[in-house]
Amino acid sequence: MKRIHMVRFTIAIASLAVLGILALVTVARGIGGGVTAAEDDRFRINGTTLTKYLGTDTYVSIPDTITTIGDEAFSGNETLTSLTIPDSVTQISYNAFKNCTALTRVILPDSVEKVGPGAFEGCTELTSVEIGENVSSWGSGVFANCNSLATVTIDQYNEYLTYYNGAIYNGNMTMLYQVLPAREGDNYVMPDTVESIDTYAFWNLQNTKNVMVSDKVAGIPRQAMSSMGSVENVVIQNPTTGIGERAIANNANLKQVAIPASVVNIDRKAFAGSPDMKIYTSRSSTADTFGNNNNIPVIYEAEYPTDFMDSNAGLEEKPNVGDGSTTTTTTTTTTTTTGDQQTTDTNTNNTGDVQQTTQNPSGFQSAEGYIHPLDVPENDDVIGKTVIVAGRAVVLMDNHRGQVYGIPNSVNAEVVDEASDNQNLTQSGAAGEEHTSITVNVENSSTVNDDSIAQRKFYKQKDLTEYDISENIKKIGRLAFSESGLKSIVIPDYVTEIEYGAFMSCASLTDVTIPDTVSTIGTKAFEGTAWLNNWKNSDADGDFLIVGDGILLAYRGNEEHVEIPDRVKQIGAGAFKGHTEILDVAVPASVDKICAEAFRNCSSLTGLTGCEGLKTVVRGAFYGTQISEDDFKK
Repeated sequence: MKRIHMVRFTIAIASLAVLGILALVTVARGIGGGVTAAEDDRFRINGTTLTKYLGTDTYVSIPDTITTIGDEAFSGNETLTSLTIPDSVTQISYNAFKNCTALTRVILPDSVEKVGPGAFEGCTELTSVEIGENVSSWGSGVFANCNSLATVTIDQYNEYLTYYNGAIYNGNMTMLYQVLPAREGDNYVMPDTVESIDTYAFWNLQNTKNVMVSDKVAGIPRQAMSSMGSVENVVIQNPTTGIGERAIANNANLKQVAIPASVVNIDRKAFAGSPDMKIYTSRSSTADTFGNNNNIPVIYEAEYPTDFMDSNAGLEEKPNVGDGSTTTTTTTTTTTTTGDQQTTDTNTNNTGDVQQTTQNPSGFQSAEGYIHPLDVPENDDVIGKTVIVAGRAVVLMDNHRGQVYGIPNSVNAEVVDEASDNQNLTQSGAAGEEHTSITVNVENSSTVNDDSIAQRKFYKQKDLTEYDISENIKKIGRLAFSESGLKSIVIPDYVTEIEYGAFMSCASLTDVTIPDTVSTIGTKAFEGTAWLNNWKNSDADGDFLIVGDGILLAYRGNEEHVEIPDRVKQIGAGAFKGHTEILDVAVPASVDKICAEAFRNCSSLTGLTGCEGLKTVVRGAFYGTQISEDDFKK
């Protein structure tokens, strides 16, 4: 009997020890330890897609059942410093890790085949990236606003991506995907293999001052060289023929753009928001006419550095890429007149169509006698015409009598960051000037003000099903009730502001009362609530959900031409988000503000009408559309 008691006693001791270890693990997890697949309460999974990670841990191990990391799955996470992506993952989707501001290192395993646009945008502390062998699809602005990222490592057997001199290219270096924001060196010379430049390729450079574009690039596309941060001089080379809408826009430090006479098409907004730039070109060229017509100083003698050599201190040997064909080289010397100065150009022409200019890098040629197609007069009844420009057919339309495009010329609104409305929020642009990213200071999230409900006050409190807001409350803080068990909420008349995500993902919240005193509702304040989802899916009359002091919170219609009701004062954050069917929107004079992400990813949206009372546009309102917030600046 004594032996039996001893065995039982031993088992009891062992059980207590195990319980103690589990308790320690639980405590460690609570203070930011690792997350494993077993702890799936922090992962939202649909099939094999990780749709959302809801934890606050510093290290995350993604479950090995996941094949796709979904859109914005980790977006806005401010605690994640490192993670393990398993070999099961094949796709990292749009903005998956956007604004993970603590993330320092990423390893993409060989299983990953697709990386979506802006996948790591705004990861400001990211310094180490390893890319596996099989990535074959690469989105725009993957590392936009990654201000600490200077280099990446790409598997030597990857045939689809190439890294060289602080930039990422496709496999044969004919497409420039992105110049990394923190690349070293004052000068960047685009390899002469490059024929195309991706959207946001030069976004927010930290060190580069001078850029020379390859002489293989036919045109500078929309937003390709916008918001370049530190860049002061850009040299475009012959035979480039066009500069697209906002192609070189919003460059606060830009001093000069050298444009050769071969450029015969310049969009009227090509340089919008680049206030101090000059155009260096030859007399009578398209660029000369454009500058004079748009109050941009034109000079005929270069002021940029002449020693355009890559200055990256760790410049490695250029990869051996291309189709492997041999070339025959011939050299010709020509004399041209640029401005008031005669120069001698030495051009190297190859049968492989590679041309390198060793002097006068812009390759300027005389444009005397040239008449731009837009300058050819037409009868008043002509709305559109087709002309041949640089060997291509181009359709020119009279926008005022054709389809609505852009915004009315009379509109002049202030473009602001969302931070100006909330001191706890700061914003930075996204792989693209329309991107809005939010960083939150949560150090004082437990602080209670007499007139507000503190940030994260009831965050994830599933047992909270009811709550009476006292009458002295004026503001409901960021994520105050997010993911709680609330079933209904009556917001009293004294409340004026509901911050970002205040009731986000309250899946049981079916009944919401918002008084007319509420004049500000932050992004995603009610996203994922049963109340909002039920409204979107109901058959009740009306396609517009208008709450508070005339805030249009959501739209559920499917019309191509939308007319906003007159009683609307604000187009709320995300109100039309993702409505790809919308072509144009009539904005009544009652609307004085368009909030962040209001028309995000309305990819078919080409214009607004009305807007007579519009005073404020929050940056990010038109991301993913053909309209930019800067269209509202006159």
